[in-house]
Amino acid sequence: MENEKTTMKLLCETFFKMFKTEALPNLDMEDFIAMWQALADKWGVIKSDKEWDEFAEEINSVASNRQNYFNEIFDKHFNN
Repeated sequence: MENEKTTMKLLCETFFKMFKTEALPNLDMEDFIAMWQALADKWGVIKSDKEWDEFAEEINSVASNRQNYFNEIFDKHFNN
């Protein structure tokens, strides 16, 4: 059986890598949300502005630099 990844797993991994790598050092949270929202919309994952704001507020914590905590926050907001 193939190790197939769902859209949500791919989004979570992509969001985390964008957020925690040094490839995008000059971006603020609004920049990340704009990019994440565009990607999620393209992949058919539609959230309201309020939902994005809540996700951003929670993800913008020091602890979210650990992938397992980031994943928990992502799951709370995207896999409910």
